[in-house]
Amino acid sequence: MELTVVQSDDAFTHLALAGRLDVAGEQTVGTAFAAHSGAGKALIVDLSQVSFLASLGIRMLFQGAKALFAEGSKMVLLKPQPLVEEILQTAGLTELMPITHDEKEARSIAMG
Repeated sequence: MELTVVQSDDAFTHLALAGRLDVAGEQTVGTAFAAHSGAGKALIVDLSQVSFLASLGIRMLFQGAKALFAEGSKMVLLKPQPLVEEILQTAGLTELMPITHDEKEARSIAMG
């Protein structure tokens, strides 16, 4: 699992995750992800390269979104693969972490 900072400014951070967000993946990127989601600014998380999402990965995303919500910010999930998107929708997390497949829309939601 890899975490890349695509863009970061005063308003928001755009991260990209790649690989399997399972136990090993969460252990690899969890601390860095928590630091970004704890920064208090809007977060766009590109999931287009995440091929698998396990419960620990869901927990990592949920905790990040919850921390941002508490600070008055949002997390938006961008371009998840169909299986990953289905898992997130089934878990009922799309209210807290909106999903979009359009980067411009992701920025609009995150900044709104």
